[in-house]
Amino acid sequence: MFREMTHDAKNYPSPDEFKPQRFLHEDGSLTGDTMPLGFGWGRRICVGRHLADAAVWIAITSFLATFSIHKALDESGKEIPVIPKFSTGIAIHPGTFPCRIVPRFQDASVARLTQLTGLSPSVD
Repeated sequence: MFREMTHDAKNYPSPDEFKPQRFLHEDGSLTGDTMPLGFGWGRRICVGRHLADAAVWIAITSFLATFSIHKALDESGKEIPVIPKFSTGIAIHPGTFPCRIVPRFQDASVARLTQLTGLSPSVD
């Protein structure tokens, strides 16, 4: 059911292709086309959806302001292509893929990066 709602070729040409520009006007402003399916709809819609959206937005923008993401490199220094893979079922998730996450600030320490992002370092 959700697939039919979000993959309508009339509203979204080439619905299976990653095309973020489909949500932008010619001047670069957002179209306002949203599909909050994860929060439900009607009178049972999640009351915390705005807080959840804001929290995710802040986390993503903080991460992107602090780090840049690049394709992983093989032994010879060539980029490894990303092959999109997704799980199947009710909740679909992207699969893992190799990548390089590089601090945007050359002299950044772990302590400084955690101050910038507001995240605590994890030790694996």
